[in-house]
Amino acid sequence: MKTLLIYGLETVAGGNIATTLRSEFRIVGTALHGTPELHGCQVLSGQAAQTAPHRLMSDANVDYVIDASCCGDSAWNPTADVASDDRCEASIERAKSAAALNIPFVFLSSDAVLTGPWMFHEEDSTEYSTSVAGQRLKQTEEDILSAHAGSLVVRTHPIGWSPCGNGWLEQLAERLQQGKACPELSRPGYATPLLASELATILSRALTENLTGRFHIAGAERINRVQFARRLKENLNLHTFRMQLTEQHFSKAERQSFGCGESSLQTRGIRRALCVAMPTMTESLQTLADQQSNGYVAHLQGQPAPGSYSRAA
Repeated sequence: MKTLLIYGLETVAGGNIATTLRSEFRIVGTALHGTPELHGCQVLSGQAAQTAPHRLMSDANVDYVIDASCCGDSAWNPTADVASDDRCEASIERAKSAAALNIPFVFLSSDAVLTGPWMFHEEDSTEYSTSVAGQRLKQTEEDILSAHAGSLVVRTHPIGWSPCGNGWLEQLAERLQQGKACPELSRPGYATPLLASELATILSRALTENLTGRFHIAGAERINRVQFARRLKENLNLHTFRMQLTEQHFSKAERQSFGCGESSLQTRGIRRALCVAMPTMTESLQTLADQQSNGYVAHLQGQPAPGSYSRAA
């Protein structure tokens, strides 16, 4: 079994990729913030997570690297540390180490690097966000592709349950159920979100096919925050959604903020390369709901699976 090193196990994308692919790969991963207890994965935290990339990749005898630490959460999550300066710099160093060791390297980037006015951006779109985070992420993509000829840069918008159990999706569902305010839903912007576990399956195919370069991997539906919340409420059978909608007009500056523009992605490139179809939002949200009862969330969050028991050590 080949070894997959995942940076950012504490993120939605990182944790779900590890959980989904744990039967296909030996999973080793780092978590800088918190220590997710992922079943079937070797989790490195604290000082171990700070190990120099070259040494960690060599010592763990790594075959593939996926870096989800920089953009492993939805750009709609107002508390996510997406495209921060230190994380972008760390990702570039990891790409250089992987290049030196001739290890395939996947960097998860964000759809929020792009903005309107066009919809369904292709990989060669030049409609980049003018925000500080957007410009930083754009440069990080270029630096990684230059540093490692065998790298794969994936722009996406991951949604899903958090490996730490208290992520944006869990909190959003709770607030919707209780009829509490969800101020982040009033922000502008459209995207094509993709369930993180479905992203993992496509990434596995991409690794097998040795894809390199820049690809968009996203859902099949363009949606905004309010529409997403309504669909989430329906699929999770939540009983309350009291958000009052008013006619709003956003300034150009607001729409150019990171994650607040038109960042829907065209996925023709990955569909042709791998002969795969992108899931609809209905399919993704149904899978998300099923994960609560089929044992998936229990594996993701290190809990006893439904119908099982835990044994004291």
